Amino acid sequence: MLERFISGQIEKKRFPGLTLLVAAKGEVLLDRHFGCKAVWPEPEELDGSTLYDLASLTKPLVTAFLAVQMLERKQWRLEDEARRFFPALPPSITLEHLLTHSAGLTPWHPFYLYRPLPDLVQVVALKSMAVPGIRVLYSDVGYILLRHLLEKTAGLEFQKMAAEIIFKPLRLRNTFFLVPEAEKKRCAPTEIGNRFERNMCRVEHEKAAADFPWRTRLLRGEVHDANSFYSGGSAGNAGLFASARDLFILGREFFPETAILLKAESIRLFWQNRTPWSTLHRSIGFKLNSSRPTSGGSALSKQAIGHTGFTGASLWLEPETQRQWIILSNRIHPRVKKIDFDAVRRKLHKLLKNELGLA
Repeated sequence: MLERFISGQIEKKRFPGLTLLVAAKGEVLLDRHFGCKAVWPEPEELDGSTLYDLASLTKPLVTAFLAVQMLERKQWRLEDEARRFFPALPPSITLEHLLTHSAGLTPWHPFYLYRPLPDLVQVVALKSMAVPGIRVLYSDVGYILLRHLLEKTAGLEFQKMAAEIIFKPLRLRNTFFLVPEAEKKRCAPTEIGNRFERNMCRVEHEKAAADFPWRTRLLRGEVHDANSFYSGGSAGNAGLFASARDLFILGREFFPETAILLKAESIRLFWQNRTPWSTLHRSIGFKLNSSRPTSGGSALSKQAIGHTGFTGASLWLEPETQRQWIILSNRIHPRVKKIDFDAVRRKLHKLLKNELGLA
């Protein structure tokens, strides 16, 4: 059933290929690859060495993780006002609001069309869409702001922080923000150019976008998200590349039983529902499967936490069994298609559970 479903999706050209990895208690139970890494300009084989653009998985795996380390070191408190770092911001926005997407900030803004940063981030953050703390509104802007807050606190560039605090201690050899030129051929390509974001800009930013030097090449080994690309590889909201096996190693850091970088009490922040007043349940960095709808679906426990990436990536973690559910795809290659990929993910979770005979 699993192979039949995936083959059918590939035949319908909903995605070129798929990597699936399921693990429990720090051990891999399944690691399989289907379809192609690329279909344009010609088909390329997909295998375990493939690197994927993880898109918004960057938010929990790096940005939120670094924020929790700041909390552990007593350099931050969740109740700290963001204006402690950027005085222009209103006092009502706290670090917890930013980390749980409850700051009421606009979801997205093409910062790359307007410079300089980070001053512009403050200006956009002032244009709130909701009062902080009363509504969950998923926002790239909040995590872009967090990247600048991390840099101000640590006195270190965001990508260097990630390398020193996360990648090197875990010995991640297939995880990058800036993929080395020699490794780009291993990457699953995404869109041809930035047509999707270019179209997004037509609503409110047409004048600024008209003369912008948009990328027109096939995006391979360079982050699809334009805010991250024009910020040197990551703006805090996206930019992470990794193989399935490295993502599995990163996933182990969110279980107290297998983590080596954070203390157990710190890790609990990733599992606690910090927005119980909303139907969209958010912890620090993650979405809880008790929300509806989610890409986790009924096959996973309500206590599971997870995140998705626009490119086709997703990671779900279950606390009781310490299971990891990893789905990686470059569904936006060679162009962005209008499909309900969360429905695909939910179906895959069910089929994987049956395939492995898991209760």
